[in-house]
Amino acid sequence: MTLKEHTVKSYDKDLKSIEGTIDEMMHLVIMSIDMVAEMIKYNQDSNIRQDFLEKIIAHDYKINTLDFLVERKVTTMLALRQPMAVDLRYIVSALKVSSNLERVGDQAKSIIKKIDRIGSEAFEDKVKKAMLEMVDLTKKMVHDSIIAFNEQNFQTAESVLKQDDQIDKIYSGLFMILENESFSKSQAERIINILFIAKSFERLADHSTNIADIAKYVVTGDSK
Repeated sequence: MTLKEHTVKSYDKDLKSIEGTIDEMMHLVIMSIDMVAEMIKYNQDSNIRQDFLEKIIAHDYKINTLDFLVERKVTTMLALRQPMAVDLRYIVSALKVSSNLERVGDQAKSIIKKIDRIGSEAFEDKVKKAMLEMVDLTKKMVHDSIIAFNEQNFQTAESVLKQDDQIDKIYSGLFMILENESFSKSQAERIINILFIAKSFERLADHSTNIADIAKYVVTGDSK
């Protein structure tokens, strides 16, 4: 299901403009998550860590700018077009979707900062594998949730909600690093930061499930 075409072509153009900006935000957010993956892989290199710290700040500004642009487009369309039914639900919900995407970008930036705080010691293989799995899953969840929203695809929205269980499973599995009961102060600080990073991934996934729920609402009109 997609938004139907209207007699007034400029109306369709305005709808497509909102859809296009949301889609652009999605691609930028996925790029942010890709930066997280690179930071995980190459955190031992202090120059690379500094480079990604600078890049993510500039990149996040682009995402924030598009968030403001969606708000402006939605406000204008509500004032001038007086949309109804599914169109109204889509247009108003675009504000919430862009807000969730903006927060995903914030979480990606937060993860990169947390990895920098850990320093140059390499991640244990199991920890790195788990975090990169979370990267792949969250990228797919962000992508699929926006497809579900922009295309009004109920089934795709449902699949995003199911993927969240996989994130929760990986997050819970990372607590294996607490099995060793004896830690030095520096080890304890490192472990705490790793768990904070995993928690940030979980929150990132939560924003995708929020978008999936919004997509279902646009399709059905049911907010439950």
